[in-house]
Amino acid sequence: MSEAPPQYNSQTIIDAAEAKLQDDGVNAAQIVFQSALLDWVDDVTMGDMGSNIDAIREEIANLWMAYAKLNRKSNLNKSATEVYDQATNCPVVGGMGRIWQEYTQFVEERGRPRTAQKLYLRALVGDGGGEGSNGPRVKDPTDQDMLWNSFLRMMQYLKKNPDLTLEDLKKAVNKEHLGQAVEGVEDKTGGEDIPDQQDSSSKADSTGNDTEVARPAKRSRWDQKVPVEIEKVNASSIDTAAGILATTAKSMPPEIETLWHARDGGSLPSRPEPPLFTASPPKLGDPSGKDLVGNATSLKVLKMLTAKTHDGKMLGSALLELCHACWMMTGLKEEEVVKSQESLEKKIIADREAMEADLDARASVAGGALSAVEQANDKERSSFDAQSEAQRQQLLALSAWEFRKILYTHQIILTSAKIPGFEGPTVDSGAIAFQSKVCSLMHSAFYLRARVGETAHLNMLEKQLESLGKIIQTTVKTEPVGKPQYQAPFQMPPMQQFPPPPPFSQPPPMLYAGQPQQQPMMGVTQIPAMPVGLPPHMMQQQSMQPQQFMSQHNPQFQPGQQNNLS
Repeated sequence: MSEAPPQYNSQTIIDAAEAKLQDDGVNAAQIVFQSALLDWVDDVTMGDMGSNIDAIREEIANLWMAYAKLNRKSNLNKSATEVYDQATNCPVVGGMGRIWQEYTQFVEERGRPRTAQKLYLRALVGDGGGEGSNGPRVKDPTDQDMLWNSFLRMMQYLKKNPDLTLEDLKKAVNKEHLGQAVEGVEDKTGGEDIPDQQDSSSKADSTGNDTEVARPAKRSRWDQKVPVEIEKVNASSIDTAAGILATTAKSMPPEIETLWHARDGGSLPSRPEPPLFTASPPKLGDPSGKDLVGNATSLKVLKMLTAKTHDGKMLGSALLELCHACWMMTGLKEEEVVKSQESLEKKIIADREAMEADLDARASVAGGALSAVEQANDKERSSFDAQSEAQRQQLLALSAWEFRKILYTHQIILTSAKIPGFEGPTVDSGAIAFQSKVCSLMHSAFYLRARVGETAHLNMLEKQLESLGKIIQTTVKTEPVGKPQYQAPFQMPPMQQFPPPPPFSQPPPMLYAGQPQQQPMMGVTQIPAMPVGLPPHMMQQQSMQPQQFMSQHNPQFQPGQQNNLS
């Protein structure tokens, strides 16, 4: 068997998770495993791995088992059970015997032999007899022999019959219709039992086969050629991805919380603004949303909403249902916060009424100390008001963090759905603003589809897609593709020609009331001060103003003559 490529080295992920466990706790370590498993399983189910497929499967199995051991080591047995169940339903490694072997040993150690027995039966003979049986989950003969021997040892111990043979065990399994409990096995848990681990991929159609959903082919990470035909995945792969997403979205990672604290600074936390989804659908001037998110993003959204599977089913409807679910999550959280605020206000009002009754009773028996009692009552009222306001602020802060978790969950889900604008969790205000615009477009789409029907809405979207495609093609064609055209250097327009100013003459001094008159010096021509930067005609007007003033007040005055008024 060839070695797996270096980017699929399970030990690297395990070491990174261990470092996260030491630094940030178990939640951060869980996210490391979840992210790697989501990517690797997706790569194998949708890519062309060639001769490396077996080695990569082994690395993925190592990740699942290390992920389960992390939860077991952290005493998170319920989470470990969920991980084992997801691993056995994984479309890549769900048929590997060593995963089932470790799962059954885990439940046996917890004192649940009946659950272990059902796991052995699922792995070796399937979910049950008859036409609806999915067959054994483990098909490799070597792995089957290993599981049968482990099953036999467990039954010999439980029935206290070391002479029980493998042939007798197989006959008993066949007799009990391939899936029923073997007679004589009792659960030694004292009545305390967990629900049997049902195969989450058992949601089959009327024919007993898993419903298959088409997904677009994914490009290989090593630039290998991917088959053109559409890849198909069954319900188990969808369930595995959904389980990983649900686990990932349960808690916000510490690094995201740190970024929010950095945004808050010293102020109280506030809700993310703008919200991704609002209560009522937005009013869009253009159903395509190109004026809201731009031509490129609008084109991507329209293509996703009008995409179809190989059998003609609408992929866009699934995306809109997903966005509708996100909108409902926001609405439910809004309702929960409003109810919490109303309950707090009712409690504050009731506490105030009880306090006022006590204060009135205290004042009624104060007698001569009434003034001092009233001052004490006023201080108690002020203290109560301060405590009430602190409770309100605390509730607002808690609700703000709840909405931040909702935003983180939406970003994880919509990123997995490949919605444009979503590239993982972020607290950047610019990115959130653009994501809000994209969600407004999706909100309008699922509201409109529910109102006018899928067929009418799809026809409208196809027309919008065709129109937008023409606009983008026209824009591309109008752009210059040949030799760049250079513009002529910028030329100043010719300056307006003004007549030359007359020769400067000696103007008379300005006469102002209360100022002494100054005689000009002999042989020196006086030039009035000119503002710097004025054009010539302004300079001429400035120089002629004193002469015009004197001509208006002294008709005998001629420009250029001496002032003889003195």
